[in-house]
Amino acid sequence: MAKIIFLHGWSMNGNAFIRQKGPFKGHQIATPDLHGTYTGQVAGLVSSYSEKPLLAGWSMGVPLILSELESVQPHVSGLIFISGTPCFIARDDFPQGMRRAIALKLHSNLTKDFFVAWGNFTGLMTHAETINGDTLIELHRLFAGVKDSIDPGQALSDLDWLYQSDFRAQLRDINVPLMIISGLQDRICSPDASRYMAGKVLRSKLHLIDGAGHMPFFTRAEVVNSMIRDFADGC
Repeated sequence: MAKIIFLHGWSMNGNAFIRQKGPFKGHQIATPDLHGTYTGQVAGLVSSYSEKPLLAGWSMGVPLILSELESVQPHVSGLIFISGTPCFIARDDFPQGMRRAIALKLHSNLTKDFFVAWGNFTGLMTHAETINGDTLIELHRLFAGVKDSIDPGQALSDLDWLYQSDFRAQLRDINVPLMIISGLQDRICSPDASRYMAGKVLRSKLHLIDGAGHMPFFTRAEVVNSMIRDFADGC
């Protein structure tokens, strides 16, 4: 029985993985709520298991894993990166990140009126996607529940950490199987960032999902769950 830990993205919580909790019969699924970005948090989660789990990070969950890779990797059987990037903001040698002007505008808007800006940000998660009615209702319900639990101060602190992070160098140290999943319509973490990571990690497999945005595990749950199940069976 495989054990899989899912780490959520910025300003979200473990409820984001509601569509992973049921379909993985025969697997032990954990969707913890992260507490900021403090060092040692991820290593503490994976080291508590007697058998090595799979560790899946979505969005900010990816740099969190990379930030603790040295202490995390010995305790996992494989890694899954979903809609992530090793370096959030674009740089001269990394155009695959978010444009700095857009990132700074987001930060400014969050500082002025956090929940209005956060609502606009969540809209980007599924921008340009075609989503069926039931999924859209469930997604709105998820965002409403998450909104009630957000601490704006902590969220801004986490965003500052994300803006400053650059974990491209850690990619070369990954020596466990890695699966990378990205939606081709992702407007937050470009699929080019996923292509970049796949090109840097020898034992990696890249899946690009046409028609999916930043939350393919939710809006294309059946497809992504099948990918994860196959990956888990092979680790």
